[in-house]
Amino acid sequence: MSPLAYAPVSEPTGYCELTASRALSLEVDKSDIRHTRLAERPDTELKEGQILVTLETFSLTSNNITYGLFGDALNYWKFFPATSHGWGNIPVWGFATVEESLHDDVEPGERIYGYFPMASSYVLTPDDTDDEGFLDGAPHRSSLPGFYNRYYRVSGDRGYRADFENQQLLFRPLFLTAYLLDDLLADNGYCGAEQVIISSASSKTAMALAWLLRQRRIEVVGLTSQTGRSFAKNSQNYDAVVLYDEIETALPSRPSVFLDFSGVKSTLHRVHETLGDQLKASYLVGMTHWERASTSPDLSDLPGPKPQFFAATRHGRKLVEEFGASELQRRMTDKLVEFYKPASHWIKTARGVGVDAIQECYDRLVSGKMLPSEGYVLSFGL
Repeated sequence: MSPLAYAPVSEPTGYCELTASRALSLEVDKSDIRHTRLAERPDTELKEGQILVTLETFSLTSNNITYGLFGDALNYWKFFPATSHGWGNIPVWGFATVEESLHDDVEPGERIYGYFPMASSYVLTPDDTDDEGFLDGAPHRSSLPGFYNRYYRVSGDRGYRADFENQQLLFRPLFLTAYLLDDLLADNGYCGAEQVIISSASSKTAMALAWLLRQRRIEVVGLTSQTGRSFAKNSQNYDAVVLYDEIETALPSRPSVFLDFSGVKSTLHRVHETLGDQLKASYLVGMTHWERASTSPDLSDLPGPKPQFFAATRHGRKLVEEFGASELQRRMTDKLVEFYKPASHWIKTARGVGVDAIQECYDRLVSGKMLPSEGYVLSFGL
């Protein structure tokens, strides 16, 4: 019997009993992310100023696979070092509970939201604490982007809604990318385009971006496979949905901006060749089709505008300088909370508890067997 179940769940399945002294993590072979192992993390004695948290629930999406693919290039492996050389711990977004605390400003029993290893428990070093949360001040994270080091207290989090916890887990980090992309396009006047074309239209980040663009009354065209076509169309986020096989015949020929979430070079080429001079700008955003993608593709022979790699942190820093961190956070959070309700109608949450469920969901994700209409919310079963 599959350890997966669809929420709401009355009795968890695939339950795996763990204790604080037996912290487990799912580690990934850096040379081939399809290979994983269950590792037992060594016991860690808390030092003054540290806290021990247990990971309650976390989401698993194609975004996490991107973390693994760019683990070396963008330093994702450095956040949560694995137990031995050659292995990595893919970061996830989730809710955790403080089990023990040797920090004066953090109490046992507090719930927090943030960036964690795919592990049953972990030690954090809170720094710069306030009513909303804190930064992890661990020395090895000091040079890494601050966005990933921020943890939010559920009790003081503007973006938390108890009835939309699943949507927060599945969409919150992805929504940030979509929000920054939406702002970048608007800031550039859409490069004079009349429509925005988005590949991997059924992916969660693409759906969030399409929702934001439609609110600005921008024409949005989604590119997808036969599997994702009905899902993308039924979301009503797209003015048109075009199959990859139909790019040359069905893609509207108008001044366009192309956002590639797939990472597939052939798709990029076909869009550029089909639109020609009508293509005003092109951005590389993700790698949902990771098995056919390359982290450093040769695009020297690509016709049309040179694709730009979208770096969310770079545009985020620009907006912080423009509005200030607090005001930017308020704007993004208000829009995020508005987004939760429509998003809850698109995605059916698949809940999995225990290491068997986590492994099954990871395997489905990397093999491309995850349905566009489902989202994985998982737990080690503490």
